[in-house]
Amino acid sequence: MSKHMAAFAVAVVVALGILALGAKPASLTGSWLVDARHSDAQLITDGTTDYGKTKIEITLGFGRVMGALRIDDVNPTKSSLDLHIYPATSMAEPIEEDGKFKSRWMANRANHTMLCFHSKDGIRTSGGRLQTTGDLILVRVDRNVEVPAPSEAYSGPVYGPPITHRASRQATLVFDLPPDGSRQKDGGIEASASTKVFREDFPQLLKAVLNTYWPPLVQDENCRVPAPTEAYSGAKCTGTFLKAPSLPEDPGTHIGEDYPGPQNFNAQVGERLDLVIHMRLTPGTAQPMAGGN
Repeated sequence: MSKHMAAFAVAVVVALGILALGAKPASLTGSWLVDARHSDAQLITDGTTDYGKTKIEITLGFGRVMGALRIDDVNPTKSSLDLHIYPATSMAEPIEEDGKFKSRWMANRANHTMLCFHSKDGIRTSGGRLQTTGDLILVRVDRNVEVPAPSEAYSGPVYGPPITHRASRQATLVFDLPPDGSRQKDGGIEASASTKVFREDFPQLLKAVLNTYWPPLVQDENCRVPAPTEAYSGAKCTGTFLKAPSLPEDPGTHIGEDYPGPQNFNAQVGERLDLVIHMRLTPGTAQPMAGGN
C-alpha cells in the first residue's frame, strides 16, 4: 500500500510541475506611463583601448526618458510604445518632435538632440518577451555660430538661424517585463527595453549621438533649501547620480607631471549604437505623443 501511496504522491508532484511550467505569466495588460524621475536610457557604442589593440564598449552617457506603453497580453499586435529620449538638462523636453523649441534652450549644446520611438506592431517572442517594431526618429537642431573678432563692442558669439534635421529608420525594441507580474506598492513595475542600430543602417543617428553632450542624469532628485544661517551653503540635493564611467587610463600619464602621453589611448569607433532603456512604469494613460499611435 505504501508503494502505491508513494507513486501517487510522485504523480501529483509531477502533475503540479507540468501545470506550473505551462502556466501563463500574470497579465500586465493595461496602459502604463514612464516615470521620468526613475527611468533612463543608456547609450553605448563600440570603441578601442590600448591604442586600438583591445575592443571595448563605451557608454556615451545617459538620457532622460518620457513616454507611455500599452500592453495587450491577449493580442500583442495591439500593444504600443511611444518614447522620447533626450539629454538630462531638465525634466521638460527642450525640443519637440517637429523641431520646435524655446530659444533659451539653445544656449545649452546638450539640448539639440532628441530620439523618439513609435511602435507600429508588437509580438510575443518564443521566450514570452514583448517585441515591438516601429519608427526610431532622430530630431536634431543645429545653429551656426560666428565669433566676431574681439573689440570694444564684442558681446559674445552670434548664432545663426536654427536648422532642424529629422530622420527615421525602422527599429525593433525587445522588452523584459516582470515574468510573474510582480508590482510595487503603488502598482508600478520595473521594465527594460533594448535595441541595436548599426551605422550603415542609420548613419545620421550615430553621428548625432556621438556628437551630443550627454550630461549626468540624477534620478529621483530632491533638493531642499535649508534655513539661512551663517553656515549656509546652498540647497542640499539627494538622488541617484548616473554618468558615463571613466575609460581605461593611459599608463603613460604617470611618467611625469608635464608629460602629455601618447594620444588616442582610447577611441570611439562608433559603428553601432546600443540603446538600453530602464523604465519604471506606473498605471495611467497619456495623451498621444507626436507621431504616435
